[in-house]
Amino acid sequence: MSAAELPDDGLPDGAEPASAHLRAELRPRRLRGLGKLVHTVLLVAGEATSLGGPSVAELVVVRTDSAAPVIRTKAGSLVEADGLLQQIRLDLETMTVAEFLAEWGHLKP
Repeated sequence: MSAAELPDDGLPDGAEPASAHLRAELRPRRLRGLGKLVHTVLLVAGEATSLGGPSVAELVVVRTDSAAPVIRTKAGSLVEADGLLQQIRLDLETMTVAEFLAEWGHLKP
């Protein structure tokens, strides 16, 4: 099927978007004790020097019916996390589950 034959959402006729079964969200990293202190120091130092710091959140793609994680990865800085979340949400709307997992499934669950 050529691109000219696809409807506006980019999906073949009758195909459901991945967003009908999956959703993406950012979750704060849960750190405790010394790990939290080290993370905070690296984050402040990275932002102060413009070198970037450790990931501030995890991006998690979960099943809508069970909330079971399908994909989980470090999301990076606030700017990187927002960009990654927006791209994944767009792909969830314009791809089938099989296409989405083929594109993003290499990320660790």
